[in-house]
Amino acid sequence: MTGMENSRWVAVSALAAAMFAVGFSFATVACSSGDMSVAGAARASASASVPAPAVSLGNTAKVGAPSALPASSAPAALRSNDGGASVELLLPSDGLKLKRLVITRKIENREPVAGSEFELGSAPVYAFVEFENSARDARGVRVMFQNQDTKATVGHVKLTVPGGSERFRTWGNTRMIRDPGRWVAVVSTVAGVELGRAPFEVKG
Repeated sequence: MTGMENSRWVAVSALAAAMFAVGFSFATVACSSGDMSVAGAARASASASVPAPAVSLGNTAKVGAPSALPASSAPAALRSNDGGASVELLLPSDGLKLKRLVITRKIENREPVAGSEFELGSAPVYAFVEFENSARDARGVRVMFQNQDTKATVGHVKLTVPGGSERFRTWGNTRMIRDPGRWVAVVSTVAGVELGRAPFEVKG
């Protein structure tokens, strides 16, 4: 091979080597760029924040659960002026609650007639009562009338309140009040737990 041909071969070899080096560099850069893109995508995916649900299961349970009132918030007794007297209604007993107690001389359409005056020798005295019984079984109650001065009692009427009653109205009465003065009607369970009382005065 002549010197000129050697020079051409060296030049071609050098050019080929240079082109190979450039191509390898491009390939390296391309691969590096691809790797960086994948890594960047992975980092972006890892750092992306997923929005939290509006309400978690724990919050849902808390929202759905009823809030119970503390036992101390319940009143010891409720007072009303139904029928013109200061009526005291005590707390329920085993699901039995006295909601209304009115002392009257007359009942019409299962409701007491207000404004009655109590005098000896007139119509009987009625103790109108309205109950709520959340228990399944029927409950027995008693109504008695007591002279607040002599402590003598009359009436002792036994009544039955059906189970599962939201509003049960009934009444007890007596014709045995023969002394004027201050009287009180007392409503209690058959076991003796007082549910309420209402004072009234009988004129002679």
